[in-house]
Amino acid sequence: MDGGCFGCFSGLLGALGVPGVRRAPSSVRVAAVQCSSQMGSADAIEENADKMERLARRAAAKGAQIIVFPEAALTGYTSQPFLHNWHTPQRKLAPRFAGINPAKVVPTVDSPIVRRFVDLAQELGVYLTIPFVEEVLHPSRHFFNTVCLASPGGKIVVHYRKTHLWDFVDGSWADRGDGPGMYDSEFGRIGLGICFDIHRLAELYKGKDLWALLYSVAWVGHRTDGPTERWFRKDLPETYLGTEGGLPCFVVAANWSTEREYSWDGAGYSSIYGPDGQRLAFLDLEIGDNILYQDIPCRP
Repeated sequence: MDGGCFGCFSGLLGALGVPGVRRAPSSVRVAAVQCSSQMGSADAIEENADKMERLARRAAAKGAQIIVFPEAALTGYTSQPFLHNWHTPQRKLAPRFAGINPAKVVPTVDSPIVRRFVDLAQELGVYLTIPFVEEVLHPSRHFFNTVCLASPGGKIVVHYRKTHLWDFVDGSWADRGDGPGMYDSEFGRIGLGICFDIHRLAELYKGKDLWALLYSVAWVGHRTDGPTERWFRKDLPETYLGTEGGLPCFVVAANWSTEREYSWDGAGYSSIYGPDGQRLAFLDLEIGDNILYQDIPCRP
């Protein structure tokens, strides 16, 4: 009996309640973690890692099997006051920012701090995104805006790099990724995306038959986009999601937060959307660490 037929047969036995046969899941609980991060030093990254682990454990204890963190949550994307940014020599830095060189500060993909979350995913039995500013040393030093997907099996099953950079922040340090990142899980086909990628994700994943997009966000509002609350409530789903030329899959959007109120707009309102673009759940919060849950049907 080939693998496909065996899978169908065992799924049927599981549905009939035959002892010893695992029943295929009909739904899965996803979690969008909305949290703040520090940036600029190895100590800040360790602090972020400790917070992320606490939040991942809390989400898993509530039954989440897929956990999504905001953009660059491990390393920080910018400082919370939006006054410091990563910056490598010979790159242009926006006048708003003071620059911090990421060299020898941010991790490589095979570093112990990234491995910590791969091991955590295995311990908790969950899929877990690991978003961070990534350093690549060979054949020469480069930096990427990266998110990895760790599996319950204790492996990195997707290593995705942001393909559509936001020049205002990413332009001072990041190189561009070159393709989609997908994994066929027991729940359905998962894709990854990072914040400004949204402007091209429908094209990037066209014809890929995604079940769910795990979307790590560090949104910054702009007068041409409108406030962040409206972006997640109206503009994002109406423009970029759904079956009419958008992403026709579930979208778990985890946005960053801050520890207190600042003058810039962009934090909060993490949301989970259905394949038709309808918003299924959201956080009406901007400050502090919170977790949004939703049970969604599987498509194995």
